[in-house]
Amino acid sequence: MTNGEQKICLIVYDVLSEKFIPDDPEPDFNLAETRADVPAIRKALREKGYNVKTLGLRRINSKVVSHIESVNPDVIFNLCESLYGESRHEMYTAGLFELLKIPYTGSPPFALGLALNKRKSKQILRSAGLPVPSSVMAISGQSFSLSDLEAPYIIKPVREDASTGISSKSVVNTKEEVEERVKFIHENYRQPALIEEFIPGREINVSVLGGNEPKILAIGEIDFSKMPPGEPNIVSYKAKWNPKSAVYSATEPICPAKLDDEIKLKIEKAALKAYAEIGCRDYARIDMRFKENGLPAGQAGKFYILEVNTNPDISPDSGFNRAANISGMDYGQMICEIVSYALERTPRKVKELSAQSVI
Repeated sequence: MTNGEQKICLIVYDVLSEKFIPDDPEPDFNLAETRADVPAIRKALREKGYNVKTLGLRRINSKVVSHIESVNPDVIFNLCESLYGESRHEMYTAGLFELLKIPYTGSPPFALGLALNKRKSKQILRSAGLPVPSSVMAISGQSFSLSDLEAPYIIKPVREDASTGISSKSVVNTKEEVEERVKFIHENYRQPALIEEFIPGREINVSVLGGNEPKILAIGEIDFSKMPPGEPNIVSYKAKWNPKSAVYSATEPICPAKLDDEIKLKIEKAALKAYAEIGCRDYARIDMRFKENGLPAGQAGKFYILEVNTNPDISPDSGFNRAANISGMDYGQMICEIVSYALERTPRKVKELSAQSVI
């Protein structure tokens, strides 16, 4: 990219705070770098010739809109996973970019909102003939039945991501334990709880990259062999985010996963179909589990789709980047390819200024 062709890329990410206060006097946007992915993506894009700006969001208001319009980016790299401190508002940032008619990376608002709702997204996948665990939703003040499910169970908030609300206490065996955990979800997360059959086998991560013709990167696996005694083989919130936790280093990635050709083909086909059914764009990760452990995986029984992650971690240390590297792409190539999908999909139109404003 020459200087005359230099494009402006605005990296937009969410600024996290432990507690959101509606009348917080803090600024509405903050350029402080609080995440590993922001500086890495900025560096990768600058090395490829982009003029890169960054914008950290806590909320959306007229000041934020004016700032984005003043930057006038050719493309936005969307890393926002929350607004107002809540993940359920993730889709609104993409909606803003749609209204501003600025090309942006990643999935559109509907796909972001759908993927966040575990119950509805799995209903979509099931209706498309894809395998998902059997489940029931427990709504506060309403009764529920476990008659169609087999123990053990795993209980999750229905509208959270990043393993929020998932701990060693999430996997249970009795109705009493289910009721206790459901009550915890209702009281602490103020939303319904999803009760699923726990799938105990190998956990597989399928990274998908692409626009109209998405491709599967190297398939990864989570190794739970070092999990402390008594802990369930799951990627809990502590395992994902708390370096001081005993389970943090007990979930080791393996990439590529050892899979026989037949089951690998089935996994890839299911992942691409799930990607399309949810409406993913540019990149996503589909998490799956086998009913049983075993090698090769073709002998390990049926697999199930656990989640379609429309906004997975793409920092240099992420499983997504690991899969890209093993597939022959370095970090800069992966990031620039994601940007290219957005630019090809909706090329930026140059603003035409006039003496008369229309509101």
